[in-house]
Amino acid sequence: MRKLISVGMATIASLLLILIVLFTSIGLVINDETFINNEFTKLAISAKMGVSNADLVKSFGRLVDYMEGDADDINVEVTVNGETSQMFDYPQEAEHMADVRQIYMTIASYRDVGVLVMLILFLFAAVVHFRKAPQYLAQGYLSGSFVFLLVFGFLGTWAALDFSNFWTFFHEMLFWNDLWLFDSTQSNMINMLPEQVFQDIIARVGLYAGAVILVLIVLSIIAMVLSSDGYKRRRAIAQARKKAREDAVAARKKARYDAKHAAEEEKRLAQKRERIAAIKARKQAEAEAAAQEAEQERLKEERRAKKRAAAEAAAVREKQAATRAPRAEQTRPAAKPRPAQAETPKQRAAKPAKQKANVHDDTGFLDD
Repeated sequence: MRKLISVGMATIASLLLILIVLFTSIGLVINDETFINNEFTKLAISAKMGVSNADLVKSFGRLVDYMEGDADDINVEVTVNGETSQMFDYPQEAEHMADVRQIYMTIASYRDVGVLVMLILFLFAAVVHFRKAPQYLAQGYLSGSFVFLLVFGFLGTWAALDFSNFWTFFHEMLFWNDLWLFDSTQSNMINMLPEQVFQDIIARVGLYAGAVILVLIVLSIIAMVLSSDGYKRRRAIAQARKKAREDAVAARKKARYDAKHAAEEEKRLAQKRERIAAIKARKQAEAEAAAQEAEQERLKEERRAKKRAAAEAAAVREKQAATRAPRAEQTRPAAKPRPAQAETPKQRAAKPAKQKANVHDDTGFLDD
């Protein structure tokens, strides 16, 4: 039930929106002086009436201003075949334009009220079922557009096939008198504004309004697609897959980072262990060198001590020998001297060399 109410109000609001766009397009076209000037130039109305295009555009602008309530009358002076005169001096023209002004101003006032009503309807249509408001508003606009296309499509086809018949029916529906029937021999208005001008104006209005309506139709279709349950389900699946891919990529990146960090940490620890091992090896080498040096010093000290002991023993022996020698000389008879015999070279070679009194000592002990 809420869906029906929401879509129904959105459809009515959409019809009002389309009518507002249509009426606004009419105002844009009839106030486009470039378009109006091109129409007068294309139809060669200036040459037919003896009035310049500038005066024709000025006269048409005066009619528009009067119709929109910006002017009090339709009086405008132009130059016709070199003479200045009133463009619209036929009384029936002023009477007919008064009817046109009343109709146009009434539609304009309805348009202003329609804008407010349209906004209220759209607001209520959205509030009735807020969760699915975009979908129901779009559905309502598409429904309103369908109705509009049926009605105005028929009218547009009629106007394209037989504009004179359509234009006559249009005037008969809007005006309750025959003031819109002019005598072309007396009225400048009918000569300035033939049916072809109104046909081109209606075509341009249809182009402007149709472009806006078509854009809104496209946006409504997009809104319906985006707000549909199927699209939401597919979007949720796509987002879940995307998130899974992103999580997988993030996990791979984290794994690579952790592996790299672990490798760097292992490398740092290995370098630290190598530095510690190098320091230990250096200290051990220094300790071994110190121990070896101490051992060499101890061995040197032992050799010095042995040499000192040997020297002291030799001195004692020499001293004892010196004390025994006088005693032996006193008791022993004198020996006869043996004749000296010449030594052969073999004897000299076999004879050990006599030790020199000052023996070279590497340790320096005897030097002391």
